[in-house]
Amino acid sequence: MPDTRPDRGPDARPPVERFSSEDLGSLLERFQASGMLEEGRINLIGLDAIADRLGDRWEGRREQVYQHVERTLGKHLESGGFFQRVSPTDYLVVQPELGKFGGQASCMLYMRDLLAHFLGGAVPEALDVLEVTSLNGGRIFAAEIDGAFALDAARTEPRVLPLEASPLPDAWNPFVAADGRTLRVSCTLEPVFELKTFAQIGFRIARRVLSMPDGMELNVQDLRNLTTADVERVDLATIARGVSRLRSEQGNAKQPTLLLPVSYTTLASQRGRGPLIARFKEATAGVEKGLVCEICDIEGVPGSALAAVTVLIKPFCLVVVGKLREAPVRVPEHLRDVRLQGVAFEAGGHPLDHQEFMAWAERAVANARKVTRSVIIHGLSRPEYLALAGLAGASHASLGSKRAEAG
Repeated sequence: MPDTRPDRGPDARPPVERFSSEDLGSLLERFQASGMLEEGRINLIGLDAIADRLGDRWEGRREQVYQHVERTLGKHLESGGFFQRVSPTDYLVVQPELGKFGGQASCMLYMRDLLAHFLGGAVPEALDVLEVTSLNGGRIFAAEIDGAFALDAARTEPRVLPLEASPLPDAWNPFVAADGRTLRVSCTLEPVFELKTFAQIGFRIARRVLSMPDGMELNVQDLRNLTTADVERVDLATIARGVSRLRSEQGNAKQPTLLLPVSYTTLASQRGRGPLIARFKEATAGVEKGLVCEICDIEGVPGSALAAVTVLIKPFCLVVVGKLREAPVRVPEHLRDVRLQGVAFEAGGHPLDHQEFMAWAERAVANARKVTRSVIIHGLSRPEYLALAGLAGASHASLGSKRAEAG
Protein backbone atom coordinates (compact mmCIF):
# COMPACT_ATOMS: atom_id res chain seq x y z
CA MET A 1 0.00 0.00 0.00
CA PRO A 2 2.20 2.86 -1.22
CA ASP A 3 2.21 6.19 0.56
CA THR A 4 1.92 9.06 -1.95
CA ARG A 5 1.37 11.88 0.54
CA PRO A 6 3.83 14.78 0.26
CA ASP A 7 6.22 16.15 2.89
CA ARG A 8 7.39 12.84 4.27
CA GLY A 9 11.00 13.92 4.07
CA PRO A 10 13.74 12.56 1.84
CA ASP A 11 14.29 8.86 1.32
CA ALA A 12 10.91 7.89 2.82
CA ARG A 13 10.17 4.19 2.50
CA PRO A 14 6.84 2.58 1.67
CA PRO A 15 4.76 1.46 4.64
CA VAL A 16 4.84 -2.09 5.94
CA GLU A 17 2.28 -4.03 7.93
CA ARG A 18 3.67 -3.74 11.41
CA PHE A 19 1.20 -6.00 13.21
CA SER A 20 -2.42 -7.06 13.21
CA SER A 21 -5.09 -7.25 15.90
CA GLU A 22 -8.78 -7.46 15.06
CA ASP A 23 -9.70 -6.57 18.65
CA LEU A 24 -8.20 -3.11 18.19
CA GLY A 25 -10.07 -2.23 15.03
CA SER A 26 -12.83 -0.16 16.67
CA LEU A 27 -10.28 1.78 18.71
CA LEU A 28 -7.91 2.55 15.88
CA GLU A 29 -10.57 3.53 13.38
CA ARG A 30 -11.57 6.40 15.66
CA PHE A 31 -8.43 8.18 14.53
CA GLN A 32 -9.46 8.06 10.89
CA ALA A 33 -12.10 10.74 11.42
CA SER A 34 -9.78 13.01 13.39
CA GLY A 35 -7.65 14.12 10.44
CA MET A 36 -4.49 13.25 12.38
CA LEU A 37 -3.93 10.08 10.37
CA GLU A 38 -3.87 11.92 7.04
CA GLU A 39 -1.57 14.55 8.56
CA GLY A 40 0.93 11.89 9.64
CA ARG A 41 0.56 12.76 13.32
CA ILE A 42 0.08 9.23 14.69
CA ASN A 43 3.18 7.22 15.54
CA LEU A 44 4.28 3.82 16.77
CA ILE A 45 7.25 3.16 19.03
CA GLY A 46 8.67 -0.34 19.23
CA LEU A 47 10.31 -2.32 22.02
CA ASP A 48 11.87 -4.92 19.72
CA ALA A 49 15.43 -3.92 20.62
CA ILE A 50 14.66 -4.45 24.30
CA ALA A 51 12.91 -7.77 23.62
CA ASP A 52 15.85 -8.93 21.50
CA ARG A 53 18.37 -7.99 24.17
CA LEU A 54 16.42 -9.80 26.90
CA GLY A 55 15.98 -12.88 24.72
CA ASP A 56 14.57 -15.75 26.77
CA ARG A 57 14.05 -13.36 29.72
CA TRP A 58 11.59 -11.19 27.79
CA GLU A 59 8.48 -13.16 28.77
CA GLY A 60 9.36 -12.99 32.45
CA ARG A 61 10.26 -9.31 32.43
CA ARG A 62 7.96 -7.71 29.90
CA GLU A 63 5.35 -6.66 32.49
CA GLN A 64 8.12 -4.77 34.29
CA VAL A 65 9.09 -3.15 30.99
CA TYR A 66 5.47 -2.18 30.27
CA GLN A 67 5.11 -0.58 33.70
CA HIS A 68 8.24 1.51 33.15
CA VAL A 69 7.20 2.51 29.63
CA GLU A 70 3.70 3.58 30.66
CA ARG A 71 4.88 5.44 33.74
CA THR A 72 7.52 7.41 31.87
CA LEU A 73 5.45 7.92 28.72
CA GLY A 74 2.79 9.56 30.87
CA LYS A 75 5.38 12.02 32.17
CA HIS A 76 6.94 12.59 28.76
CA LEU A 77 3.90 13.25 26.60
CA GLU A 78 2.46 16.67 26.00
CA SER A 79 -0.77 17.60 27.80
CA GLY A 80 -3.64 15.63 26.29
CA GLY A 81 -1.32 13.02 24.80
CA PHE A 82 -2.62 9.50 24.32
CA PHE A 83 -0.70 6.24 24.27
CA GLN A 84 -1.80 2.62 24.11
CA ARG A 85 0.03 -0.67 23.88
CA VAL A 86 -1.29 -2.34 20.74
CA SER A 87 0.94 -5.41 20.49
CA PRO A 88 3.50 -7.16 22.70
CA THR A 89 6.21 -4.79 21.45
CA ASP A 90 4.41 -1.73 20.03
CA TYR A 91 2.84 1.39 21.50
CA LEU A 92 0.65 3.77 19.54
CA VAL A 93 1.34 7.41 20.48
CA VAL A 94 -0.82 10.46 19.69
CA GLN A 95 0.03 14.02 20.75
CA PRO A 96 -2.78 16.36 19.65
CA GLU A 97 -0.88 19.56 20.42
CA LEU A 98 2.15 18.68 18.29
CA GLY A 99 2.53 18.74 14.54
CA LYS A 100 3.75 15.80 12.48
CA PHE A 101 7.47 16.36 12.95
CA GLY A 102 7.13 17.59 16.53
CA GLY A 103 5.40 14.35 17.38
CA GLN A 104 8.06 12.27 15.64
CA ALA A 105 10.86 14.18 17.38
CA SER A 106 9.13 13.72 20.73
CA CYS A 107 8.91 9.96 20.17
CA MET A 108 12.56 9.80 19.16
CA LEU A 109 13.71 11.64 22.28
CA TYR A 110 11.63 9.34 24.43
CA MET A 111 12.99 6.24 22.67
CA ARG A 112 16.58 7.34 23.26
CA ASP A 113 15.90 7.68 26.98
CA LEU A 114 14.01 4.39 27.09
CA LEU A 115 16.66 2.38 25.28
CA ALA A 116 19.43 3.95 27.35
CA HIS A 117 17.58 2.86 30.49
CA PHE A 118 17.27 -0.77 29.39
CA LEU A 119 20.29 -1.19 27.11
CA GLY A 120 22.82 1.13 28.69
CA GLY A 121 25.36 2.41 26.18
CA ALA A 122 24.38 -0.06 23.46
CA VAL A 123 21.60 2.07 21.97
CA PRO A 124 20.94 1.22 18.31
CA GLU A 125 21.40 4.04 15.84
CA ALA A 126 18.03 3.41 14.18
CA LEU A 127 15.36 4.25 16.73
CA ASP A 128 12.19 2.21 16.31
CA VAL A 129 9.75 5.06 15.60
CA LEU A 130 7.24 4.64 12.78
CA GLU A 131 4.61 6.90 11.24
CA VAL A 132 1.18 5.27 10.95
CA THR A 133 0.03 5.62 7.35
CA SER A 134 -3.24 3.68 7.20
CA LEU A 135 -5.65 1.64 9.28
CA ASN A 136 -7.68 -1.22 7.94
CA GLY A 137 -9.85 -3.07 10.46
CA GLY A 138 -7.38 -4.38 13.01
CA ARG A 139 -4.35 -3.93 10.74
CA ILE A 140 -1.98 -1.02 11.14
CA PHE A 141 0.34 0.06 8.32
CA ALA A 142 3.32 2.22 9.20
CA ALA A 143 6.45 3.63 7.58
CA GLU A 144 9.92 4.42 8.82
CA ILE A 145 10.68 8.08 9.41
CA ASP A 146 13.73 10.14 8.56
CA GLY A 147 14.91 10.99 12.04
CA ALA A 148 17.33 13.76 11.13
CA PHE A 149 14.77 15.43 8.88
CA ALA A 150 12.09 15.22 11.61
CA LEU A 151 14.35 16.72 14.28
CA ASP A 152 15.29 19.62 12.00
CA ALA A 153 11.71 20.28 10.83
CA ALA A 154 10.33 20.14 14.39
CA ARG A 155 12.36 23.23 15.34
CA THR A 156 10.25 25.52 13.14
CA GLU A 157 6.97 23.62 13.07
CA PRO A 158 4.09 25.48 14.80
CA ARG A 159 1.99 23.90 17.52
CA VAL A 160 -1.49 22.90 16.46
CA LEU A 161 -4.83 22.50 18.23
CA PRO A 162 -5.12 23.50 21.87
CA LEU A 163 -6.32 20.78 24.21
CA GLU A 164 -9.86 22.13 24.41
CA ALA A 165 -10.22 21.74 20.64
CA SER A 166 -8.60 18.32 20.51
CA PRO A 167 -10.21 16.15 17.82
CA LEU A 168 -9.96 13.12 20.08
CA PRO A 169 -12.55 13.69 22.83
CA ASP A 170 -13.27 9.99 23.16
CA ALA A 171 -10.05 8.39 21.95
CA TRP A 172 -9.68 6.64 25.28
CA ASN A 173 -12.74 4.48 24.71
CA PRO A 174 -12.57 1.57 24.20
CA PHE A 175 -8.97 0.90 25.21
CA VAL A 176 -6.68 -2.01 25.94
CA ALA A 177 -5.80 -2.16 29.62
CA ALA A 178 -2.37 -2.99 30.96
CA ASP A 179 -3.47 -6.57 31.60
CA GLY A 180 -4.40 -7.03 27.94
CA ARG A 181 -8.19 -6.80 28.25
CA THR A 182 -10.17 -4.51 25.97
CA LEU A 183 -12.30 -2.27 28.19
CA ARG A 184 -15.22 -0.10 27.18
CA VAL A 185 -16.45 2.75 29.37
CA SER A 186 -20.14 3.46 29.57
CA CYS A 187 -22.27 5.37 32.04
CA THR A 188 -25.76 6.13 33.23
CA LEU A 189 -27.28 9.47 34.19
CA GLU A 190 -28.93 9.55 37.61
CA PRO A 191 -31.27 12.48 38.47
CA VAL A 192 -30.09 14.27 41.61
CA PHE A 193 -32.50 15.90 44.09
CA GLU A 194 -32.16 18.46 46.85
CA LEU A 195 -34.13 16.81 49.64
CA LYS A 196 -35.50 19.86 51.44
CA THR A 197 -37.54 20.89 48.42
CA PHE A 198 -37.36 17.65 46.37
CA ALA A 199 -36.31 19.77 43.40
CA GLN A 200 -34.12 18.11 40.80
CA ILE A 201 -30.82 19.99 40.64
CA GLY A 202 -29.25 18.09 37.75
CA PHE A 203 -27.69 14.73 37.01
CA ARG A 204 -24.91 12.56 38.26
CA ILE A 205 -22.71 10.61 35.84
CA ALA A 206 -22.43 7.05 37.17
CA ARG A 207 -19.55 5.26 35.51
CA ARG A 208 -19.48 1.68 34.25
CA VAL A 209 -16.53 -0.26 32.85
CA LEU A 210 -17.21 -3.28 30.64
CA SER A 211 -14.84 -6.03 29.57
CA MET A 212 -15.15 -6.70 25.85
CA PRO A 213 -16.33 -8.57 23.88
CA ASP A 214 -18.54 -10.27 26.53
CA GLY A 215 -19.76 -6.98 28.03
CA MET A 216 -19.24 -8.12 31.62
CA GLU A 217 -19.13 -5.19 34.05
CA LEU A 218 -16.02 -4.85 36.19
CA ASN A 219 -16.72 -5.10 39.91
CA VAL A 220 -15.18 -2.95 42.65
CA GLN A 221 -12.14 -5.18 43.05
CA ASP A 222 -11.56 -5.30 39.29
CA LEU A 223 -11.57 -1.50 39.19
CA ARG A 224 -9.14 -1.31 42.10
CA ASN A 225 -6.74 -3.57 40.19
CA LEU A 226 -6.51 -1.19 37.21
CA THR A 227 -3.27 0.72 36.74
CA THR A 228 -3.15 4.47 37.30
CA ALA A 229 -2.96 5.07 33.54
CA ASP A 230 -6.02 2.87 32.95
CA VAL A 231 -7.97 4.69 35.68
CA GLU A 232 -7.19 8.01 33.99
CA ARG A 233 -8.60 6.70 30.73
CA VAL A 234 -11.73 5.52 32.52
CA ASP A 235 -12.21 8.96 34.08
CA LEU A 236 -11.75 10.84 30.81
CA ALA A 237 -14.00 8.50 28.87
CA THR A 238 -16.67 8.61 31.59
CA ILE A 239 -16.94 12.39 31.46
CA ALA A 240 -16.83 12.49 27.66
CA ARG A 241 -19.63 9.93 27.37
CA GLY A 242 -21.72 11.44 30.15
CA VAL A 243 -21.58 14.95 28.69
CA SER A 244 -22.36 13.59 25.23
CA ARG A 245 -25.37 11.70 26.51
CA LEU A 246 -26.65 14.65 28.52
CA ARG A 247 -26.54 16.84 25.41
CA SER A 248 -28.30 14.24 23.28
CA GLU A 249 -31.09 13.81 25.84
CA GLN A 250 -31.51 17.38 27.07
CA GLY A 251 -30.65 19.27 23.88
CA ASN A 252 -29.72 22.88 24.56
CA ALA A 253 -31.48 22.95 27.93
CA LYS A 254 -28.91 23.61 30.64
CA GLN A 255 -29.03 21.73 33.94
CA PRO A 256 -28.42 23.58 37.22
CA THR A 257 -25.44 21.31 37.88
CA LEU A 258 -23.73 18.07 36.91
CA LEU A 259 -21.91 15.68 39.24
CA LEU A 260 -18.69 14.34 37.71
CA PRO A 261 -16.85 11.30 39.15
CA VAL A 262 -13.04 11.56 39.23
CA SER A 263 -10.61 9.13 40.83
CA TYR A 264 -8.18 10.45 43.41
CA THR A 265 -5.23 8.99 41.49
CA THR A 266 -6.15 10.99 38.37
CA LEU A 267 -6.31 14.24 40.31
CA ALA A 268 -3.03 13.41 42.03
CA SER A 269 -1.30 12.81 38.68
CA GLN A 270 0.21 15.79 36.93
CA ARG A 271 -0.31 13.92 33.66
CA GLY A 272 -3.99 13.27 34.41
CA ARG A 273 -4.98 16.73 35.62
CA GLY A 274 -4.44 18.58 32.33
CA PRO A 275 -6.84 16.50 30.20
CA LEU A 276 -9.24 16.28 33.14
CA ILE A 277 -9.46 20.03 33.55
CA ALA A 278 -10.17 20.33 29.83
CA ARG A 279 -13.08 17.91 30.26
CA PHE A 280 -14.36 19.98 33.18
CA LYS A 281 -14.28 23.12 31.06
CA GLU A 282 -16.20 21.36 28.31
CA ALA A 283 -18.81 20.09 30.78
CA THR A 284 -19.28 23.58 32.28
CA ALA A 285 -20.93 24.76 29.07
CA GLY A 286 -23.96 22.57 29.82
CA VAL A 287 -24.72 23.77 33.37
CA GLU A 288 -25.98 26.99 34.91
CA LYS A 289 -24.55 27.03 38.43
CA GLY A 290 -21.41 24.93 38.10
CA LEU A 291 -20.04 21.42 38.43
CA VAL A 292 -19.81 19.13 41.42
CA CYS A 293 -16.61 17.09 41.48
CA GLU A 294 -16.95 13.76 43.27
CA ILE A 295 -13.51 12.48 44.19
CA CYS A 296 -13.78 8.69 44.08
CA ASP A 297 -11.58 5.85 45.33
CA ILE A 298 -10.59 7.79 48.44
CA GLU A 299 -10.58 4.82 50.79
CA GLY A 300 -7.19 4.69 52.49
CA VAL A 301 -6.00 8.03 51.10
CA PRO A 302 -4.35 10.21 53.79
CA GLY A 303 -6.36 13.30 54.60
CA SER A 304 -3.46 15.63 53.81
CA ALA A 305 -3.08 14.15 50.31
CA LEU A 306 -6.81 14.38 49.66
CA ALA A 307 -6.88 17.98 50.86
CA ALA A 308 -4.07 18.85 48.43
CA VAL A 309 -5.93 17.59 45.34
CA THR A 310 -9.13 19.22 46.56
CA VAL A 311 -7.39 22.59 46.42
CA LEU A 312 -6.16 21.88 42.89
CA ILE A 313 -9.58 21.04 41.41
CA LYS A 314 -11.66 23.59 43.34
CA PRO A 315 -11.14 26.50 40.88
CA PHE A 316 -12.81 24.46 38.14
CA CYS A 317 -16.00 23.45 39.92
CA LEU A 318 -18.66 24.76 42.28
CA VAL A 319 -18.49 22.05 44.95
CA VAL A 320 -16.03 19.26 45.83
CA VAL A 321 -17.27 16.17 47.65
CA GLY A 322 -15.68 12.90 48.66
CA LYS A 323 -17.29 9.76 47.25
CA LEU A 324 -17.22 6.54 49.30
CA ARG A 325 -17.88 3.18 47.69
CA GLU A 326 -20.29 2.12 50.42
CA ALA A 327 -22.34 3.63 53.22
CA PRO A 328 -19.96 4.40 56.11
CA VAL A 329 -20.39 1.94 59.00
CA ARG A 330 -18.14 4.16 61.13
CA VAL A 331 -16.95 7.75 61.06
CA PRO A 332 -14.56 8.27 58.08
CA GLU A 333 -11.84 9.80 60.24
CA HIS A 334 -9.44 10.33 57.31
CA LEU A 335 -11.90 12.90 55.92
CA ARG A 336 -12.27 14.91 59.12
CA ASP A 337 -9.77 17.69 58.34
CA VAL A 338 -10.06 17.68 54.54
CA ARG A 339 -12.80 20.34 54.51
CA LEU A 340 -14.84 18.62 51.87
CA GLN A 341 -18.12 20.33 51.05
CA GLY A 342 -19.95 17.01 51.18
CA VAL A 343 -19.64 13.25 51.43
CA ALA A 344 -21.43 10.91 49.02
CA PHE A 345 -21.84 7.16 49.10
CA GLU A 346 -23.58 4.43 47.14
CA ALA A 347 -26.88 3.09 48.37
CA GLY A 348 -26.00 -0.27 46.85
CA GLY A 349 -28.43 -2.98 47.87
CA HIS A 350 -30.11 -0.83 50.50
CA PRO A 351 -32.97 -2.35 52.53
CA LEU A 352 -36.33 -2.15 50.78
CA ASP A 353 -38.32 -2.31 54.01
CA HIS A 354 -38.97 1.30 55.02
CA GLN A 355 -38.10 0.88 58.69
CA GLU A 356 -34.94 -1.03 57.89
CA PHE A 357 -34.00 1.60 55.34
CA MET A 358 -34.45 4.39 57.88
CA ALA A 359 -32.24 2.61 60.40
CA TRP A 360 -29.57 1.96 57.73
CA ALA A 361 -29.68 5.51 56.38
CA GLU A 362 -29.67 7.21 59.79
CA ARG A 363 -26.52 5.32 60.86
CA ALA A 364 -24.72 6.07 57.61
CA VAL A 365 -25.71 9.74 57.50
CA ALA A 366 -24.77 10.26 61.16
CA ASN A 367 -21.31 8.85 60.50
CA ALA A 368 -20.81 11.01 57.40
CA ARG A 369 -22.02 14.19 59.12
CA LYS A 370 -19.22 13.88 61.64
CA VAL A 371 -16.89 15.15 58.92
CA THR A 372 -19.12 17.30 56.68
CA ARG A 373 -22.49 19.06 56.64
CA SER A 374 -23.85 17.75 53.34
CA VAL A 375 -24.50 14.05 52.71
CA ILE A 376 -25.50 12.56 49.35
CA ILE A 377 -26.92 9.05 48.91
CA HIS A 378 -26.59 7.71 45.37
CA GLY A 379 -28.58 5.10 43.52
CA LEU A 380 -31.81 4.91 45.53
CA SER A 381 -34.07 2.25 44.09
CA ARG A 382 -37.42 4.10 44.07
CA PRO A 383 -38.70 7.69 44.46
CA GLU A 384 -40.25 7.10 47.90
CA TYR A 385 -36.78 6.56 49.34
CA LEU A 386 -35.93 10.17 48.55
CA ALA A 387 -38.27 11.33 51.32
CA LEU A 388 -36.94 8.71 53.71
CA ALA A 389 -33.37 9.73 52.97
CA GLY A 390 -34.29 13.33 53.75
CA LEU A 391 -35.86 12.29 57.06
CA ALA A 392 -32.65 10.38 57.85
CA GLY A 393 -30.66 13.62 57.51
CA ALA A 394 -29.27 13.39 53.97
CA SER A 395 -29.14 16.67 52.06
CA HIS A 396 -29.21 15.23 48.52
CA ALA A 397 -29.83 11.91 46.78
CA SER A 398 -29.91 10.41 43.32
CA LEU A 399 -32.22 7.80 41.85
CA GLY A 400 -30.63 4.79 40.21
CA SER A 401 -31.38 4.71 36.50
CA LYS A 402 -31.74 1.89 34.04
CA ARG A 403 -28.45 0.60 32.72
CA ALA A 404 -27.92 1.95 29.24
CA GLU A 405 -25.06 2.80 26.97
CA ALA A 406 -24.00 6.42 26.97
CA GLY A 407 -23.92 7.21 23.28
